[in-house]
Amino acid sequence: MTIAAAFVAVNMNAQYYIGGSLGYQTKTTPATTTEVTSSGFTLAPEIGMALDDTKSVGIILNYNSTKNETKYVGTASGTPSVEATVTTIQLRPYLRYQVLEYGKANIFVDGGALLAFQSQKDMKAGMDLGLFLSPGIAYDINDKWSIAAHINDIFRFAYHKDPVADVTGAPDAPTSMNLRASTGGFTTGNVTFGVYYNF
Repeated sequence: MTIAAAFVAVNMNAQYYIGGSLGYQTKTTPATTTEVTSSGFTLAPEIGMALDDTKSVGIILNYNSTKNETKYVGTASGTPSVEATVTTIQLRPYLRYQVLEYGKANIFVDGGALLAFQSQKDMKAGMDLGLFLSPGIAYDINDKWSIAAHINDIFRFAYHKDPVADVTGAPDAPTSMNLRASTGGFTTGNVTFGVYYNF
């Protein structure tokens, strides 16, 4: 009964919010015989609840579609280019902590877990399972609306399973554990911009 009463008290005083983020990424990686261009977008609806003035919990559903185009250059310039579109869906529950507040602006850090699946035509799905830290900055327009920018996964530790060709007799997908303590080559894809509505 005590636990139930505490839960009701927390929810009576809780402030809920909904929102979402958008991002666009593009990157070209040149090499001696190939040039790989990646471009795509991210859509990330989000819902959460403020526990107190500095802590919140929430969950993000992250959808990303990236088109990779490989062009052959130099001595291989006669080879036709190859295109592939990779779709990634992530589920990201998190705890948000407000580090610093200055007027209507505040700096925060999201820490949580991620579960992601990558799909590609004629390929078996890949997977990521791990932990992440993502800092951000928010600005309160008024009591109900705020805007924010996230630097995604500045720290990430994850189990990764590669996608493999969807054919009979194909080998098992390679797996690995990876640790990233930086953006690993900063691009526009590392940043998303969002809008939130507070109830």
